[in-house]
Amino acid sequence: MIEDQNDILDSRIKLHDRHRFEIKLDIDLDAARSSYEVETYFFVPRALNVGPHNYRKENFYNSSQRYIRFRTPKMSLGKVCDPSLQASPLNRVRADLGRVLAGASDPRLTDAICDELRLLGCIVRGEIRDYVKVFVEGLATYDAAVPAAQRKLFVGEGLENFLGDLRTLETALSSLKAEISDPAVPLKVRETAAFFDEYISLILEEYLTSLIEALRANPSARARFADVERGVLAIVTAQNRYRQAMKYPSVLTPGSTNETIIYRRGVLKKFMSSVLYLKAEFSEWESLTQVFFGVAAGAAMLFTVMVTIFFQHRYAMDSLPFVLAVVISYIFKDRIKDWLKLLFSKSLTRWISDRKIDILDSSGGGARIGVLKEAFTFISDKDIPPDIARLRRIDNITSVDEEGKPERVFKYKKEIILFPEVVLRTHERRRDLNDIMRFNVRELIAQADDSSVDYPYVDPASGDLRTAACSRVYHVNLLVKYTYYDREEQVTIHYERIRIVVNKDGIVRLEEVKAA
Repeated sequence: MIEDQNDILDSRIKLHDRHRFEIKLDIDLDAARSSYEVETYFFVPRALNVGPHNYRKENFYNSSQRYIRFRTPKMSLGKVCDPSLQASPLNRVRADLGRVLAGASDPRLTDAICDELRLLGCIVRGEIRDYVKVFVEGLATYDAAVPAAQRKLFVGEGLENFLGDLRTLETALSSLKAEISDPAVPLKVRETAAFFDEYISLILEEYLTSLIEALRANPSARARFADVERGVLAIVTAQNRYRQAMKYPSVLTPGSTNETIIYRRGVLKKFMSSVLYLKAEFSEWESLTQVFFGVAAGAAMLFTVMVTIFFQHRYAMDSLPFVLAVVISYIFKDRIKDWLKLLFSKSLTRWISDRKIDILDSSGGGARIGVLKEAFTFISDKDIPPDIARLRRIDNITSVDEEGKPERVFKYKKEIILFPEVVLRTHERRRDLNDIMRFNVRELIAQADDSSVDYPYVDPASGDLRTAACSRVYHVNLLVKYTYYDREEQVTIHYERIRIVVNKDGIVRLEEVKAA
């Protein structure tokens, strides 16, 4: 994963699977009105034969997936279980359960409990994931001979404290489960709690297994934290037996395909995460775009009419010259319309967008909290902005490098306008946003050559003819320009450059190129 952080927003570009990479922006809602522009330039080798003739707006948007959601609130496991913290979802579930058990029958109360359970699941997952990531990185460099001050943070007392927090969490959740099992609790709450219970079990098993693996990979750390390993191991090994006893579907059975556990984990994750997702209402092909396309069609029709009138005054309508003129003008009419549409698409991308997306708060009465506009177009070499062209050439070895790697360039631009005051009126914990885009490269590599080629050579030692299998790859360069406008319309610009190494089978790797 390639990660960059700055004071305005955090961005991460990572490999999602063999054919998709992901660009994730973490956006802070800390101003009365926040505005961001993200321009992404794709430099695609001409050898892949991708251009305006076979790769249009529809292809790009069909290859993209868009997710806009609230960022998972940060709350330590200890604070989640702290009875005095009113913002804890665990405490809010208990408080609302008390009202239900006291006789309250408001459906909104049921929905509130279910939302808090899902939010609790997201927070617990985020905290366990982040802590385990820190510990795994720290354990990779841990050595008892290294002075404690030079070791990675949290590896010492942090592991023991983490295990203590896990045990406290297990106790708290066990108590909550007993409260929810009361028959007076609505069925929807009990079913949501069962999903939550199964999800937390899978989370504990997945992430703590990684922690055990990291401990066992470092003999020095394993000896030092033997008690921690035993405690974590006891939690992990209990999870599969627990899900089996509860008759949950996500049971691991060695020797089988185990497709159920992966499928079930995905279902549970989507169910829990849905409490953070925002509703996006798409408005395809904005009206202004259609006006210009209508102008293109009208101009082409005007050409045809003028040609017809011109030849009608000189030749009889049943004469051969007149018929040929009408046919040729009709042919040119379609070409003129397509050319003008392409011209408008290229020239007006700065002012018009292909799609407008209203960002709605699904849990806040459907209030509009922002607008996102998108535009896509191919651009010629002379239209590439100087700052982008400079960064693209930054790793050229010689001045003629570009002639050896001709490229086509397409640009994807999005503008994000947010209204934080709308969110702040409704939410205490869910405020900041994640803007996630996943892009599929399948259509870009559809015409790539085979991923391996035989290369004949002469063995210098024996003089024998031999053949080596060599990988054939292509470099798709990605340049991302982030522009941020604050309340005083001050502009901050940040760049990222990523090299996406692909072959006919998909993405081989991502490489960061320093944009300096």
